[in-house]
Amino acid sequence: MTATFDATTDTNDCNAPSARMDTATVARFAMRTAGVVLVLAAIGVWLEPTAHAGPDLLVMKLAVSLFLSLAGFMILQDRRVQESPDVEIDTVRREVRVIARNVRDRKLVRRIAIRDLGKAEMLGDRVVLKAANGDMLADVSLADARVRSSLCHALQDAGKL
Repeated sequence: MTATFDATTDTNDCNAPSARMDTATVARFAMRTAGVVLVLAAIGVWLEPTAHAGPDLLVMKLAVSLFLSLAGFMILQDRRVQESPDVEIDTVRREVRVIARNVRDRKLVRRIAIRDLGKAEMLGDRVVLKAANGDMLADVSLADARVRSSLCHALQDAGKL
């Protein structure tokens, strides 16, 4: 009689977290790597041994190292501007939320009650929401008739449409 160990190779039911590897993550990694490489190259310019270190060579090394280090630090400090923020219109709570997406999280930028909005405009299937001071808050395209109707009723109840 022998004892055997049955190791299951089926991992379809595994609930382990998976790492997302989208193009934005790869691009961010490549940019940071390029920035680090440029900064290290700026340091490496001065570590290279030279037989003749005349003033003309020192000026060239200084210019090249400044250019490489500035380019590297600019790449490392690059903060990409996100696309326009998301607008959530909650007709139950009667509020409009403006949410900015980051790569990892979402940040609430602004929360405004529908009664505190300025006048809203209906342009076909688009709704333009304006703040009380007249600034455009959101330009929302609503293809679903039920959602458009619900929003119109909420805006009409608040006297904004």
